Amino acid sequence: MPLAPHNPSKVLGSHWSRVEPEDRGKHWEVVRFDRRTGEVVLRGVLTGEEVRMPWRELRDRERWMPGWV
Repeated sequence: MPLAPHNPSKVLGSHWSRVEPEDRGKHWEVVRFDRRTGEVVLRGVLTGEEVRMPWRELRDRERWMPGWV
């Protein structure tokens, strides 16, 4: 299993799976990282929905898994 990001500069372009998907929002890709705020923007692969959140939330294994599983 891939490790969670420990360096925010490595998170851009990474792929994530939501542990408990809503609708068809299981697979996500990081499309933007704002160094000033420490937030990432994830885009849903199937839905195109964008979600903004602090990049450190991706470490929460109860909500996110690295890669597309």
